[in-house]
Amino acid sequence: AIIWLGVQTVTGGQCMEVLLTAIWPSFAHIPNHIAAGQGIDTKGMCGFVLYFLLQLPFLCIPYTKVQYFFGLKSIIAPIIFLAVFGSTLHKAGGTISTSPVITQGPTVKGSVLVWAFFSNLNSVLGNYATLGLNIADFARYANKRSAQNCQAFVIPFIFTIVGLLGIFTAAASEVAYPAEVAKEGTPLWNPVTIVGLWSASGSHAGRAASAFGAIGLIIVTLGINISANSISAANDLVSFFPKYINIRRGQILAAIIGAWACVPWKILASAQKFLSFLSGYTIFLGPMTAIIMTDYYITRRGNVSVPEMYKFDGIYRYSPKFATNWRAVLALVIGFLPPLPGFADSIDQGDLSVSLGGQHLFAIGYMYSFVAAGLCYWALMRFAPEQGSRMDHEVTGEEILIATDERHGRTWQKEEKKGFSVKSWVTKRTDSDSSVA
Repeated sequence: AIIWLGVQTVTGGQCMEVLLTAIWPSFAHIPNHIAAGQGIDTKGMCGFVLYFLLQLPFLCIPYTKVQYFFGLKSIIAPIIFLAVFGSTLHKAGGTISTSPVITQGPTVKGSVLVWAFFSNLNSVLGNYATLGLNIADFARYANKRSAQNCQAFVIPFIFTIVGLLGIFTAAASEVAYPAEVAKEGTPLWNPVTIVGLWSASGSHAGRAASAFGAIGLIIVTLGINISANSISAANDLVSFFPKYINIRRGQILAAIIGAWACVPWKILASAQKFLSFLSGYTIFLGPMTAIIMTDYYITRRGNVSVPEMYKFDGIYRYSPKFATNWRAVLALVIGFLPPLPGFADSIDQGDLSVSLGGQHLFAIGYMYSFVAAGLCYWALMRFAPEQGSRMDHEVTGEEILIATDERHGRTWQKEEKKGFSVKSWVTKRTDSDSSVA
């Protein structure tokens, strides 16, 4: 989540650069004082810093009070994506049938095609891997367990639609912007680049369209960073250092680490590096997701104690000295270690001379890591079980909440709304309240 926060901050900085260029065209001619090969120039760094400063106040807003901003983002996002696709398609003559992306056909065959497919599938899974692991950071605020179920269908559907729009837009860009495609060496895969080209003519209409498009993308990236990235990272940081870090401090700290310590502009320097990044971290997230799912659904069958999770010396501490479940650590290592050489080789663009088998294993990195870690953890918990934390029923902690809040004059009340039960807090009326009424 921290790395993604930095990547989205770079994207927001690119949007800010487009906005400044649309308002003041002379901004595009600022001389560069950053060394070549860094993946960013002076104009880009100015936009990056301005977006980072714009983002910080939004991170200070309590996450329970930004739902209206998220609603605005959910309206603007499809509008701007369709506008980028529509404008590119119109400039391409209303069709993508003449684009080399569509007409060229496959350039590889046999096993090369198969492994290329798996490699790209692994990159796509990189998008899902983060949400698959961090979904609990959002589901924890729901009022019922089933609230997250619809996301199992909505998220893949939305990702597929956006992915198809990206493919069609990139295909249309080859016909619409041949000079820019020749300069880049690849189809225009970044929507920010296309929005920036709207002002290339210098006309007032083009500059206005570019400015409003950049503002829309800035709002979208802000919403993504606040919801999907900063809150997830902040929750983890709070778990590590609860005495010193709260959600707000965690969000700001994650923003600083992601934006500056991770040098995210290098990740977005090229499409190939971005795909390597997407594929790479899946070998770490896959084992984590598999271990969590195996532990809860298979090993424990949902029988966990929520109050014990918040105790420093509770049953889930496992070891007084190391405070870890060694079975989970071993399963994690078995999951990510074998594909690791292939990951390093992909980052160095093949300079490490990793064997073909290592490259192929990395091409299915998420699938291997998920299955291997899950099976290993299940086997270890099955044949070398940890008995101290086993339970035959779940403990949600509601009875603790009830006892605590009744002391403060509040109690539980069940309401039937639209076919399901909703639990809510109701403040008890006192005699003084009645007299005032």
